[in-house]
Amino acid sequence: MTMVSLTLWLLCFQAATSAPTSAPASAAAAGKNDPRRAAVKIFTSQSAPNMFRPWEVRPPQETTGSGVILEGGRILTNAHVVKDAVQIFVQPNQSSERLDAEIEYFSEDGDLATLRLDDPSAIADRAGLSLADGLPKLQTKVEVLGYPTGGDTLSVTEGVVSRIEYANYYGDTGHLRIQVDAAINPGNSGGAAVAGGQVIGVVFSRLSQSDNIGYIIPAPVVRQFLADFESDKKLDGFPRIDLMLATLENPTIRRYLKLEREQTGVVIHRVNDPELQPLLKPWDIITACEGSPIDNLGMVSVEDELRIAWPYLVAKKAPGSKAKMSIIRAGKAMDIDIPTTTNPQRLIQKMHTQRPTYFIYGGIVFSPATAELCVQAGQGWMAYLGTSGRLITRRINEYRATPDFELVATCSPILPHKINKGYRLDALSIVTHVNDTPVKNLRHMIELIKANKEPFIIFRFEDEYEEKIVLDPKEVEANNAQILLQNNIPAACSADLRDLWPQ
Repeated sequence: MTMVSLTLWLLCFQAATSAPTSAPASAAAAGKNDPRRAAVKIFTSQSAPNMFRPWEVRPPQETTGSGVILEGGRILTNAHVVKDAVQIFVQPNQSSERLDAEIEYFSEDGDLATLRLDDPSAIADRAGLSLADGLPKLQTKVEVLGYPTGGDTLSVTEGVVSRIEYANYYGDTGHLRIQVDAAINPGNSGGAAVAGGQVIGVVFSRLSQSDNIGYIIPAPVVRQFLADFESDKKLDGFPRIDLMLATLENPTIRRYLKLEREQTGVVIHRVNDPELQPLLKPWDIITACEGSPIDNLGMVSVEDELRIAWPYLVAKKAPGSKAKMSIIRAGKAMDIDIPTTTNPQRLIQKMHTQRPTYFIYGGIVFSPATAELCVQAGQGWMAYLGTSGRLITRRINEYRATPDFELVATCSPILPHKINKGYRLDALSIVTHVNDTPVKNLRHMIELIKANKEPFIIFRFEDEYEEKIVLDPKEVEANNAQILLQNNIPAACSADLRDLWPQ
């Protein structure tokens, strides 16, 4: 099987450096009900967290993207257009006014966000567009509305729907994706793809190695995102079932499993989610999902003769629902209802706060091992940790033993001071024990430090595969403030930990 690497890069530009690839829309073309009147340009000041100096606030960067006014006045865009935004302005098409806005709904995994204006009456004269009810047919003509690099006015490019498939968005979140051949460039992110006067999807990425291959998030996925929030005002996400699977193309594995020619599906190699392990077993063959037969490539037939990877049938379900599966186990066919999850409880989670959580003790900077920390570490450093056998790479796909368990990592070089002279730790080293007590999470580690009655505190890292750090609590108490002052650090811990460690 040939693996094709798709580099999906974010289309939100910071400086207009490339030539325009499409002509601006004519002002005369925008009638009162013209879909182009619903297009907006989004201006953001984004300040991303510094995971390796978590007390710092980075200077904001000015970026722009696109969006669309929906029926009811809600503004739809991509999550990456407004992520880490400290200020958001919305400029309607053919208007000189920049309107104050704030985030209403936000899903980073689904790359969708909605905005609400401080003054909704400012766009009351603009008819919002409706979301299409279903998927477009292949070869449907599409207009892409947005504000790409190369100009300030609305750009309209045309193309057709060339492919609809299930694919990962970011991380392990997957859902439907529509491929179009309209020109899509940096700045188009969040803009509408329109057909028949309706929004059939939202631009979110393109294939950088090729010309005119862009991707949009389909309207049914946007509807699911909105329904998720509107049901209880919080994000659950798209359902999934965490399994490691293989296709059943190979004749040898089919003989091993004693499958007849007409028996098709995918075979389970590992059940990742512990909650599913009593229900599904390695070598189980999933032959159908939600009543749809699965072929030997893991595909199912859906509307208009589309063949789409079977996890789509799970992703489109409501959060908390079960998926009906048909399986073969040891030659016996059976039907089973499998619980879905929207947030697999792996050890490495995304941040739950806007700014990083951290704690500094004796010049050592501790932080939960989060997905953001791993991403900012970079592929090179993560590869080094992997070849060194470090815990964070060995356990990155593990599930939590308890809901509050987390890995605690060093996220910065040791802040130098005489009390930690001679000590050295690599970034993303995992602290496993304080004295002889295993660490459950960062808050637990702080509680162990506070409860210590011994003359020394010993931090053990990487299950004894990295040097131990021995500190004198009295020396730390006497010098911690000086360490912070020397490094221009405002506090020994982040705001969410100050109930445990008052300043």
